[in-house]
Amino acid sequence: MRIYTVHELPGAPLDGAGLKLVKEGFSFPAFAFSWAWLVWHRAWVALGLWIGLTVVVSFLLQAAFGAPAAAIASFLLNFLLGAEGNDIRRWTLERQGYREIGLTGGTTLEEAERNFFAKWDRPLTDDLLPPVNAPIWPRKPAPRGTGEVMGLFPDPGTRTGL
Repeated sequence: MRIYTVHELPGAPLDGAGLKLVKEGFSFPAFAFSWAWLVWHRAWVALGLWIGLTVVVSFLLQAAFGAPAAAIASFLLNFLLGAEGNDIRRWTLERQGYREIGLTGGTTLEEAERNFFAKWDRPLTDDLLPPVNAPIWPRKPAPRGTGEVMGLFPDPGTRTGL
């Protein structure tokens, strides 16, 4: 079974169209197709860094040790991209405004999507959602005499009996 992280674009329709799933682990397409994979996923900053790193390393190693060393370095750089490709994709989604909202799993992407949506308990409108950066804790204390009671005390802040 594969594990996927689920990313949501705030403000997107609540029908799931603004969700993206990214697989955890090694990305064989990133390893095999390096720059084309980065273009496909619109990772423009990572693409620029990738091309720069590849050109510099290949040029330096070819000048110092010859073509076989440059070929080995290129293979190792592709392996590194395969190992870190999905993390680069998550970073790119975060830069595009997506936020990670959960994890899901399945043997295929479709099964992982079904498993996620089967447990998705989102409200039907955005009015019920807190703002994206709203603090959850600490909660403001209730003013005295509002009727909000904790435990056996009739009024918050008072003690009776004992």
